[in-house]
Amino acid sequence: MYQRSEERMRIARNIRLIRELRNFDQRYVASELGIARTTLSTWENGLTEVKIANLIKLAEVFGLDNYRQIIDFDPDALFRK
Repeated sequence: MYQRSEERMRIARNIRLIRELRNFDQRYVASELGIARTTLSTWENGLTEVKIANLIKLAEVFGLDNYRQIIDFDPDALFRK
């Protein structure tokens, strides 16, 4: 059976959360990346690993300075004072 790593699942969750915080739908992000919407969906569900090159492109689409901001994104920090 297919095993999903904790890191892959954390990155998957972060991609979805950042996309939703930006009010982007999957079709828009996939179009900007030049990929199928289903590919983005597999990333967001942790079914496939996202390569660094694609994380860099995602960071650009999301308006982030660095792809590490996707990997290190802390949703709990949004609600801390």
